[in-house]
Amino acid sequence: MRKILSLISLLMIISILCGCITDNELNNSKKINDIDKDGVPDSEDAFPLDPSASIDTDNDGYPDKWNENKNHNDSTSTPKLELDDLPYDPNDRKDSDGDYVGDNTDVFPNDPNEQKDTDSDGIGDNSDINPNYNLSILLTIDKFKVTKKLDFFKRAQVYFDIIIDKEYIRFDNKKQYWRVWIDEEKSLDQVSFFYDIPDATDNPYTDIEIIMYDFNLLRPDLIIDISPGSEDTIKLKFDNKENQISYDGFSKGSYATVWYEIKKSNGLPSEEDDFEKTYSWKYDKNQWKLTLKIPIKTYQNYVDLPVVRDPQNEESQINEKMSDFVTSNEKIIIDLANKLQALALSNNYNKIQTINFILSFIQDQNNIKYLLDNESKEIEEYWRFPVETLVDQVGDCEDTSVLFASILNVLDYDVALLYYTWIDENGDYIGHLAVGVNIQGATGDFVKYKNIKYYYCETTTPSYKCGQIPPDPIQLQEDPYKIILI
Repeated sequence: MRKILSLISLLMIISILCGCITDNELNNSKKINDIDKDGVPDSEDAFPLDPSASIDTDNDGYPDKWNENKNHNDSTSTPKLELDDLPYDPNDRKDSDGDYVGDNTDVFPNDPNEQKDTDSDGIGDNSDINPNYNLSILLTIDKFKVTKKLDFFKRAQVYFDIIIDKEYIRFDNKKQYWRVWIDEEKSLDQVSFFYDIPDATDNPYTDIEIIMYDFNLLRPDLIIDISPGSEDTIKLKFDNKENQISYDGFSKGSYATVWYEIKKSNGLPSEEDDFEKTYSWKYDKNQWKLTLKIPIKTYQNYVDLPVVRDPQNEESQINEKMSDFVTSNEKIIIDLANKLQALALSNNYNKIQTINFILSFIQDQNNIKYLLDNESKEIEEYWRFPVETLVDQVGDCEDTSVLFASILNVLDYDVALLYYTWIDENGDYIGHLAVGVNIQGATGDFVKYKNIKYYYCETTTPSYKCGQIPPDPIQLQEDPYKIILI
């Protein structure tokens, strides 16, 4: 009996000892399975090596939340973990504007009111009067015919005004007018007006008016009746909400008939739609001419760029903001530069003569009419990109200067923008932009930058050549406020 009791005692001791060993092993196992010691077993921890977080519902590598009493600073990962704004979306984690649409798919990641831009026009669908189309109008006048005498003569001297939403353009015969006999059908070449309708407008319609004039020397120009109704002009309405317009394609009034076409866009204008621009100018007693095709889409892309249009007011970034308008990598400008150089080479012009040849192209008022921004855009300041200037064919000193600098830059000339400022007698702030060219053999007026001479080029006044500063205003005789290398 004693032996039996001893054996039982021994077995109990062994059992107890075995139980203690098993508990230790289990405790050790638990420690090994929670490497970051955050209280969550490694098998359940999405971040077993980082104590700051444990849950990642969508398995995108970003935690749903921080562990208790932990935050971003407690993360031991490299780089540190970032919380997931969208814990149930494996394709996105950031929602900057808090609209529950991830930044990867949100076209307007910083605007909680907008997420989509179906027609890619830069206006969110919620604000866009027609989110499916980038609304625009391309109006072309194909031909016209005067059918009755307008005064004592059997000839008329015709030009047109096109007004779209109070913005207008004059159609004429290279700054003149078309002389036609009565009943003579006159076909026009590329007389078109492209208008980009503001898609954020609240107006359901865009008003269009075509006005035909007869020029008179000694009395006001006469509006020619081209409408079959009580109006003398053609008046149309474009339906912004439906992207539709109803028109006949011709209009016959009591004194004249006009044939015209209106194209509406399906999204942005296609690559096939071009402005065909012809430029002519005089240099070295010769008349020169060239033609450019500029895609409407390219032009509109520059118009729509979200850039600062008055960079002279960006004091901390003025150099960068101004030079951004010099687009020597644009294929339209490259094409223009190569055509101008080819014409110069055909006449054996040297480098300085080529600069003056291109300068005369820029200065000619038939190519680019000098207009202040408050006249051409009805705003105080609007810097155009070179493609815009070539299409609009109007501009002031900054528009012609950045165009000239872009062309010379394509041709590997060393150029700089010269920005002058002064206060006039009325106390108004005045700014003027010109171009400097570093070229051997040049003579005349120059400015120095790091001991390099940049010869002055005035782009707004015809006949001025490289190295000639206009005498007025006198402030141009002083050093420029900024010299911006391109």
